[in-house]
Amino acid sequence: MIDAPRLVCFDVDSTLLAVESLDFVLTRKLGPAATEKIEALTSGGMNGTLSFRQSLMARLDLTSLKRSDIAAAAVELRQHLTPGMAQLLSDLRRRGDHVRAVSGGFADVLSLALRDLGFGPGETFANRFVWEGETVAGIETANPLSDNGGKPRIIANLRSNAQYAAVWMVGDGVTDLETLTAGAADHFIGFGGIARRDAVVERAPDYAETLGDLRRLLLG
Repeated sequence: MIDAPRLVCFDVDSTLLAVESLDFVLTRKLGPAATEKIEALTSGGMNGTLSFRQSLMARLDLTSLKRSDIAAAAVELRQHLTPGMAQLLSDLRRRGDHVRAVSGGFADVLSLALRDLGFGPGETFANRFVWEGETVAGIETANPLSDNGGKPRIIANLRSNAQYAAVWMVGDGVTDLETLTAGAADHFIGFGGIARRDAVVERAPDYAETLGDLRRLLLG
């Protein structure tokens, strides 16, 4: 064990999960014909050509989502954990690291999958839907994770409330890289094992093409 633990924060979509969770929900609802349009909007937010909030709202505008759509997708999403990620998280925890999930996805969609990955109460941070009865009516825009700059704010708050030897962030998108450029994280690892974002490849100080690369960078 180490005297002061390391805080290791993970993005969720295309990092802990082998899919983009909101895209997963939308594709289940709209069918494969909508895949290209959905992915283009997602890539805009991940590469920085759209703001993250613009990307979220544009995707949600594609269809009306019901509680039943979200609940069914949340159960199915448990089958789409990134292979080998559960073991990596277990090894980090065994080492003494504090592990957190910081996501631009939605808590109602992610909660079961993150529980399967060993995250407990207070260890996950995500967006939340605004509901009108059984229908998604929007997102909680006061949540910092609903736009660019949100992940640095979450991580800065985490490190202000505890003593950490260092703070690391792992993720595939520019909203993850922002944690380093904003000074909230000490180290950033870009992860391309699921989705390769050129803007992150070009700017990340460390880049893991595979889970094996990620293990070496985090565990040595």
